[in-house]
Amino acid sequence: MQQQAAPDADQFLKIAASGVSVTRHEQLWRWLRGDVQRWLPHQAMMVGWGDFGAGAFRFDLLSSLPGLRTHDWTEASMSPLVGYFRDCWVAAQQQPCIVDASLCGELVRSRGDGLPADALLGMKTALVHGIPRGQEAERVFIAFSREDPLPCGAGLALKLLLPFIDTALRQMPPAPMRRASSASDDSSKHALRAAALSERERQIMAWVAMGKTNPEIGMILDISEFTVKNHMKSIFSKLDVTNRAQAVARLERMSAHA
Repeated sequence: MQQQAAPDADQFLKIAASGVSVTRHEQLWRWLRGDVQRWLPHQAMMVGWGDFGAGAFRFDLLSSLPGLRTHDWTEASMSPLVGYFRDCWVAAQQQPCIVDASLCGELVRSRGDGLPADALLGMKTALVHGIPRGQEAERVFIAFSREDPLPCGAGLALKLLLPFIDTALRQMPPAPMRRASSASDDSSKHALRAAALSERERQIMAWVAMGKTNPEIGMILDISEFTVKNHMKSIFSKLDVTNRAQAVARLERMSAHA
């Protein structure tokens, strides 16, 4: 990443002070859409937190764009994106990093679940930073932008503003996510089986749907090929299928009824 210029100190302190009183999602988004945009231009802010190693985490999505809010998405649809960007941040040695957001569109299209992804598909860059796991759960923050390239100080701005964004989000309950529903007894039975998939298994299936091999998935998720194979065996059992194509088709059929 290029050397980044620090925001003006007085202006930054003013912005930070105005963020201290934020207690609701709409207040946080108004704050992010204000002077913060000068150094950190973005159209959506996604936050994920939990045990990423186990694939157990949640997300919140702040945006004013139609189809790009937390309640527009299911956990199963968004978790591969959150997990991917977290892996990018880890690969960058837990420093702010800029990621090509066009992969988001590829992931969303591969799921075929009918979610309103047009706004997300328009994003060009994703600026990612996080908070390592300590006594609290690990947290990762992704600022989506239609700008490419981003201003050279954007990474530093996110790093400086992140504690204020994190503090605000901790004071409010997560926004509700979209819930999947089935259209028939048969789809209900399969939906229950899919619900039994762990977050890690859902991540793996998102990459399987994109045609990735077990070794490739292992490299992307930083796990061994043997671990991927074990996850695939578990997925086949839970979905009552015998191969990857059947697993992808079954998940796509269930998503179509969601």
